[in-house]
Amino acid sequence: MTLPIDELGLDVLADIVRTKQWNEYNYLNSASQDPRYQSNEAALRALAEALTWLRGRGLIARTPGQTADSAIFVTRAGHLALKQGLERVRAEGRLHEGLHPLVEHRARRQFLLGEYEQAVFVAMKAVEVRVRELAELGDGDTGVDLMNRAFGPNGSLTDSSAVKGEQEGTRMLFAGAYATLRNPSGHREVDYDDVAEAAEAVVTASLLMRVLDRVERRVASPP
Repeated sequence: MTLPIDELGLDVLADIVRTKQWNEYNYLNSASQDPRYQSNEAALRALAEALTWLRGRGLIARTPGQTADSAIFVTRAGHLALKQGLERVRAEGRLHEGLHPLVEHRARRQFLLGEYEQAVFVAMKAVEVRVRELAELGDGDTGVDLMNRAFGPNGSLTDSSAVKGEQEGTRMLFAGAYATLRNPSGHREVDYDDVAEAAEAVVTASLLMRVLDRVERRVASPP
């Protein structure tokens, strides 16, 4: 009862696999007959909450061909969660929270397939392409140089109405993110052994896209 719902959920998932349980109702009914739970309704409810959490995250699903709603099986995502732990589940959750469409379209599928480096690469590449298009620069303008030119003191995407510190901050944000997240993958293999880092890199690209949304509106409707 003291465990966060996701930790309890993963424990329940492991127990389902260990006991070869195939039915949610039977799982809860078995627990209700256990002397440790018979006088503890709150603990039984916590187990029920964990099962609902597992369904909501797609870690268990209804068994095809069974008439009972409570017939379940552990999904591919569920087995992957047991293998990689909660960090994988939590990282995927970050990508379910409304990524910018231009990033989601390109990067989310690669991430869910476990291709973390590719997900970060294509997300930042999408940012680079959009900056170039908005700034109306040529294909020869790439990488950090592109960001510095587009958002520099005389850059076409620079907000001249903003204070100098904000202008410089925006330039550094785009140039620094590109140098840190995109450049390494362009020169060598990057092993994202921390799945949370990979997820947040993709989310960073999504943030940059939303900044570019604001830039596009400003450029389209100058004061």
